[in-house]
Amino acid sequence: MASPAIHEVVASLFLIVSQLTGYPAPRAMPDIHLLSPLRLQEELCQGPCGVFAYYLDDRGVFIRDDLDVVNDLKSRSILLHELVHHLQRENDRFAAMGSCERWYAREEEAYRMQNAYLSHMRTATRFAFDFLPARCRELVPAAD
Repeated sequence: MASPAIHEVVASLFLIVSQLTGYPAPRAMPDIHLLSPLRLQEELCQGPCGVFAYYLDDRGVFIRDDLDVVNDLKSRSILLHELVHHLQRENDRFAAMGSCERWYAREEEAYRMQNAYLSHMRTATRFAFDFLPARCRELVPAAD
């Protein structure tokens, strides 16, 4: 269960996300689930992977419990990324796209907002979105 301090951070991040994206404030706050890195990997990847957090439309935000979203800017930006996904869902952003295109568009926007936040906070830290998962390979044209 998330602490009151984390809920305060979530509320402040939603204000920033709304300013960056133009999305209205959320109608409902997502549940925030703190999981050990191992548990997070088991839940999402079924084995070792580099996941820090993820968002499920019907269950909320899942984030590693060893991230300090209250005091650490990089960790807070990871939470912000997941909150962008919550607002995307609430606003049916990219809903008309196919599942792979929608996933890619949602991730691209969330990374862009995460990096805009980090830039606004005057840090050189940035996150790259330079991968295309195997499940979306049909988006890449076949080579001749």
